[in-house]
Amino acid sequence: MASGTVLLRLCVLGGLLAGSASLAAEATEAPRAEEAPGSYESSSVQWQLLVGGLASLDGYASTGYQGWLLGAGWEFPRLRIRFQYLAGLPSSMVDARTEVKLEQYVFGFWLDTPVLRSGAWRWSVGAGAGFLLFGRTAFARVGGLDTAGPRFLPALLTGPDTSLRWRFSRYLAVEGSLAMDAVFGRPRIGFQGPQGFEPLYEGWAVRPRLSVAMLVFP
Repeated sequence: MASGTVLLRLCVLGGLLAGSASLAAEATEAPRAEEAPGSYESSSVQWQLLVGGLASLDGYASTGYQGWLLGAGWEFPRLRIRFQYLAGLPSSMVDARTEVKLEQYVFGFWLDTPVLRSGAWRWSVGAGAGFLLFGRTAFARVGGLDTAGPRFLPALLTGPDTSLRWRFSRYLAVEGSLAMDAVFGRPRIGFQGPQGFEPLYEGWAVRPRLSVAMLVFP
């Protein structure tokens, strides 16, 4: 009878030990928490591509000009370098005597640094400079006017900008930017009449520009 009691106690103890080992194994093999959304920002150098659209009030056409944005750059933890190409769609300016079509193309580089990071969001401020090329095509709608002049006119564009980015995946993000572009060497558009040169459109020296772009992180 005593040996039976001892055997029963040994069986109970063995069962308790086996259950404890099983629970410990399950705790060890529990799946790890998945990567939280918004943790895609990297502390290393990242290459990026940009493609998007832009709109700017330039003082020539009443609606300004719109166009496309293409770019590429490298992003460091505290600094981003971007090379951008801005291609404006032709703007048409028509009055009783003339019709002018104006195109604008910019190639330049921009630098910015983040002032706030929060999860998937990045707010930065910076500045840039670029070569601005105006393409001008003019037509006289009445006689006695001379619309001859340079077909292409170079200028310099520079100014500050700020951007807000939302990175919604490891490889993609969307970014909006607001810039204030100062233009040096902008053309005065007009015509040569009997009284000499008469300007029609002079453009603004400082003009706001809004752009929205998709970013790709290869």
